[in-house]
Amino acid sequence: MTIAPFVEGTQTYRRWLQRTWVYAASMTLAAAGTGATIAFAGAGASVLWGEQPLPLVVALGSIAFAYALHELGFIRLPVPGREWVVPAEWVRGGFYRSAVVWGGIVGAGVFTRVPFAALPVLAAWLFVSGDVVYGVLAGALYGLTRAASIYSAASSRDAQELVGLTQQMMRLATPAHQVTGLLLAAFAAYLLAAPYLS
Repeated sequence: MTIAPFVEGTQTYRRWLQRTWVYAASMTLAAAGTGATIAFAGAGASVLWGEQPLPLVVALGSIAFAYALHELGFIRLPVPGREWVVPAEWVRGGFYRSAVVWGGIVGAGVFTRVPFAALPVLAAWLFVSGDVVYGVLAGALYGLTRAASIYSAASSRDAQELVGLTQQMMRLATPAHQVTGLLLAAFAAYLLAAPYLS
């Protein structure tokens, strides 16, 4: 069964498509804003401590390594985040407004559940580095990655194709955690080697 006969070429389908893109774009922009805010706060704090303090960098490297083991399934650690759910009344205020509100809250990454342990490590590094441009880019990359399935779904007109896409994304969850773990391990190695590189 397809949804095309019901929505293809109609105002309904166009509005659904537009709303999906608005939601995903809001998620991406909110993530970029969060990255910029954290990095800006870190830049302000760096006035107090000057250059990146070595003990802080090494501590962050140790935390990154621990969460790399978590993502790879060797140990289980609590991932900072909240189980807060966006209130239903917040997303009832208009077709596009609700998409902006929902996407913005989820994309910000600090209000709801965090799916990957790399996010709090990234946030900590953005604070330590204090580079606002890097914060915007890193945040936007996180938002784009989290919204990837939404961007893909927005172009689907077939219900079976949409279900298949969802199942494929679910199957990719485990490999995604493994890749995240390897990236965290590499990042941890870089930070822990900092004392020897300076």
